[in-house]
This record gives sequence, structure tokens and C-alpha cells, in this order.
Amino acid sequence: MAKKIKYGKKQVAVWSYKVDHPLASASEVAKATKTSYGYVYKLFQKIGTPKEVIETAVKAKVDAWVIPETSESPGPRSYSRGDVLDTAKQYVTKDRAADHGDMEDNFQRIAEFWSVHLDQLIDAHDVAVMMTLLKVARIKSNPYHMDNFIDGAGYLACGGELVSK
Repeated sequence: MAKKIKYGKKQVAVWSYKVDHPLASASEVAKATKTSYGYVYKLFQKIGTPKEVIETAVKAKVDAWVIPETSESPGPRSYSRGDVLDTAKQYVTKDRAADHGDMEDNFQRIAEFWSVHLDQLIDAHDVAVMMTLLKVARIKSNPYHMDNFIDGAGYLACGGELVSK
């Protein structure tokens, strides 16, 4: 059974004002609701203010835009076209067969599965194009997540290699 929480008039006034004015500071809320700054400040500390929630959400979104620096990533926070291509090259030329199997065999297997599912012949190079389109769709959702651009370039490079054989 859920515990019923009782809110006092002051607390309801504070939160009501904060809902209507999400970026208001504790001092602004205290003045508007005729309560003490200390009371409002303590309420905000209990669960975080909407301003803090908004700032945290914005920071999380900005952090998602940037590939973290690792031993496998190039490191810079902004990418030139060369950086995107160099990173994609690192991804597609290092030995990924241990994790994913041979690229050509893998794309051919995916093509066969898709062909059965769609009742239509799909070639391995179509897999490269479709995976690139997947990355393009993800770019539509979040254009600042560089991984989608890098992977898209990598898939196109794989497709180019497949059709050139």
C-alpha cells in the first residue's frame, strides 16, 4: 500500500509557483510565495529544482553529442571531414572479424535474411546502403552524435569495397 503524502499550504504554494515559473530561483519563489528563502531552498534540495532538472537534461544531451575520448577514438571534440573519414577508416580496417565475422560474409548473411523477410532479393552491397540509411535516420533524431556520421561513412566504404570486387 502506497504511503499517502500530505503537503502543507506553503509547500503547495512553492511547488505551484515553481511549476508555473520553472527557471525561478529560490529567492524569487520565496518572495512570490511569501515564504522564507531557507524553507524554499530546503525544499529544492530535497528533490532538485526544475531548473536543475532542465540543466541536467541539457548537459546529458550535449554530452551525447560528443564521442568520449578513448584509446580508439581520435580525441578531438570537433571533427573535420578528414577526422570523420579517418575515424571511419580506423573502424572498418581494424580486425573486427573476431567480433563480427568477415565483413563480406556478414553482409551476405544479412542480405539473405532480409531477402527472406522481404520476399525480395537483397545483395550484400544493399546491406551497406540500408545500414547507411539507418545512420542517416539517426542523424535526423540527433545530428550532433558524431558516431552516426562516422558509421555511415564506414558502411558506404564497405559497400564500395563489395561492389568493386
